[in-house]
Amino acid sequence: MSFSALRAIAARLASHPRILGKPISQFSEHLLRDICVEARLPSAIVTSVKRTVEDQAGIFYRKHVVEGKKANYANKGVAPIIKHARELHAAKKTKEEVISYLISSIRDVHGGPGSISRHLGEQPFLEIFDVAHYSGPTSGKERHNYMTSEQAQAFLKACRARMPSTILRLGHSAELGMKVKGEFVDEKCFHLEVRQPVFDKIEQPSDTTTA
Repeated sequence: MSFSALRAIAARLASHPRILGKPISQFSEHLLRDICVEARLPSAIVTSVKRTVEDQAGIFYRKHVVEGKKANYANKGVAPIIKHARELHAAKKTKEEVISYLISSIRDVHGGPGSISRHLGEQPFLEIFDVAHYSGPTSGKERHNYMTSEQAQAFLKACRARMPSTILRLGHSAELGMKVKGEFVDEKCFHLEVRQPVFDKIEQPSDTTTA
């Protein structure tokens, strides 16, 4: 196949990007597809949406208890929760017992569950989701990129152009640089907080809401 033919295929893919991963609202999906077109990104993977306390407890257990990853959370109440969960795990408590402790602790944490993660908050006209940038370490051979450096910069530029009217807050990797009010560091992904139209929320059944 010729180089020109390959470029034509790439152009077609970029003009009709696929939204993969977890479900989001029609409004957010349309927005994300427009951003992908501007970034010439053939697809985007939604990795995280609204979470329950049980979901967060499972994440804590996997990442910080079993895998032993460092817990960096703004809420200072998280560190002692993780510490005690690790102690329970070391004492041969079952997975179910440790997660039960985590669920109870997350519910009772100072500031409420939403102070641990924005994904846990109840905000009816704001949908919060993450889009994969890379996985693995921040640099080195073990890093896997879902976007090229150019695509990530273009994706960021397109998001910034929609702040704060449509995208209220935006998290992204530190390597891309912070310039706009409402941005914060969130490694490995683009964290988008998207304002939702009232009609979209009214028409969407409660059991399928992904905000």
